[in-house]
Amino acid sequence: MPALGHLFEGRLRMRTESGEETYEAGQAYCWAPGHVCLALEDGEWVESSPSGDLQRVIDHLASRAG
Repeated sequence: MPALGHLFEGRLRMRTESGEETYEAGQAYCWAPGHVCLALEDGEWVESSPSGDLQRVIDHLASRAG
């Protein structure tokens, strides 16, 4: 699922099929499906995703939770 967001505070490292990138406060991002995020510092961000895609992820996580 893609992730669209804005980082207000902190730093994040994003791993994707095309490599790694570090994001800092003030930056916006758009990450393709399959990304892996690592918080390098405490931070605050807001993120949005298409609601249909988000519901599929929630359903998958709920099925794994038992």
